[in-house]
Amino acid sequence: MSKAEAQFDAIVVGAGPAGATAALAMAAKDRHVALIDAAKHPRPRVCAGWLGSCVVPLLGEIGVKLKDLDAVPINNVAFFNADFTKTATPKFPSTPGYLIDRAGFDEKLVRAAESAEVSFHDAMSIGQIRLGEEFVTAEPSRGVPLRGSVLILASGRKSQLLDQLRLGPGSIPSGWWAAHVEAEDVKTGPPKVSVVLGLDNFGGIGVVVSGRGRATISVQTGGERAETIHKITTLCKHALAHDLIDVDLSDVAARSEAISTPAAVALAMDTHVAKRTLIVGDAGGFVSATSGEGIYPGMWSAKIAADVAHEAIGAPSPQDVLMEFNTRWRTEMAEYLRPPNTETQYILPLIFSNQPMADRMGAAFFAGQNI
Repeated sequence: MSKAEAQFDAIVVGAGPAGATAALAMAAKDRHVALIDAAKHPRPRVCAGWLGSCVVPLLGEIGVKLKDLDAVPINNVAFFNADFTKTATPKFPSTPGYLIDRAGFDEKLVRAAESAEVSFHDAMSIGQIRLGEEFVTAEPSRGVPLRGSVLILASGRKSQLLDQLRLGPGSIPSGWWAAHVEAEDVKTGPPKVSVVLGLDNFGGIGVVVSGRGRATISVQTGGERAETIHKITTLCKHALAHDLIDVDLSDVAARSEAISTPAAVALAMDTHVAKRTLIVGDAGGFVSATSGEGIYPGMWSAKIAADVAHEAIGAPSPQDVLMEFNTRWRTEMAEYLRPPNTETQYILPLIFSNQPMADRMGAAFFAGQNI
C-alpha cells in the first residue's frame, strides 16, 4: 500500500441511516471502518418522519438505544379512503412505530458510529472508485485515497457512483412517484399518523403525520408523474379540512416536485454485488412498496451487508462470500419490501368494514406483514 493511502477493513459511502448502520455493525465486529458523506453534517433531511417498531431489535444489534434517538411512540393511527368518506382505526398488539426528527436521527447514528471508533469524514465526495482484485480504492474530493477490503455503498438512489458500477435502481424505472411537504404545525398532543389508501388504481398511498410541532404529508403513487402533484395537493386540502393538521400546505404542495422512488426496486435488480462491493439502502432499492418507508429496510439491508462483509474479509474467496448477500437479503426481506398479495383497490371495502382486515392492513403498513 502506498504511504499516501489510508487503509481500512471497510469503506462505507453515505452516512444516512443505512450507511451509519453498516459502519456501526462493522465496528461492533472490531473492523476498522471509514464512513464518508458528501454533505456537511449536521444536514437537513426531507422525510415523512416515522419508522416502524421493527427497528428496535435492529438498533439493539448495532448497540444503539431507541431512547438516545429521541423517538416518540406512535399510538394514534387511522386509515382513510381517498375522499375521506370512510375511516378505520387499526388495532396493534404494541406500539406500531415511532415519530422521529430525521435530521436528528441521522446525526445521532453518525455520532454513535464515531463513538464506536468509526473514522467519519463529512463534506467529502467520492469522485472515483477503483475496484481491484484485492482492494477497493475510493478517491475523495480532498485528502488521501482510502483503501479497503470491502466497499458498502449507501449513497442514495441518485449517486453517480451507481453509474460507475452499472448497478442500482437508477437504471430500473420503478413506475412509482413520491412527493413530500412539511411545515411547522401548532397542533399539540400525541403524534398521529393518518394513512390514506387507494389514491389510485396502482395502490397509491398518502401519509399525514402530525406531532412534535410539525406536520408532514407524503404520497406515493403509480401512473403519471404529474398526477402525484395533484394528489398531494388534494391530500393537503383534505388533511386541513378534517383537522389532521393546522396549516394549509396545498400551495406548497402544488409547487413541490415528484421524484421517482425505488419502492421495492430491490426485488427487480439482478444483483446488489459488484467486485468487493455491496449496495444497500435507497441505492439498492430497499424501500417498502406498501408504506413507502425506507429508513428501516435501508438499515436492515445494511446490517445484513455488514455481516456478509465481515465474513468476506480474509476469506479464501471473498467475492464468493459477498455474493451470498443476494440470497440473504431476499430470504429475510423480500416479504417486507413487496406490495400486498391482493391489490389494495379490491381489499379497501373490507378494510373499512371489517376490523380484522383493518388490523392486517396496519400490520402490513408498519411491520411489512403481507395481507
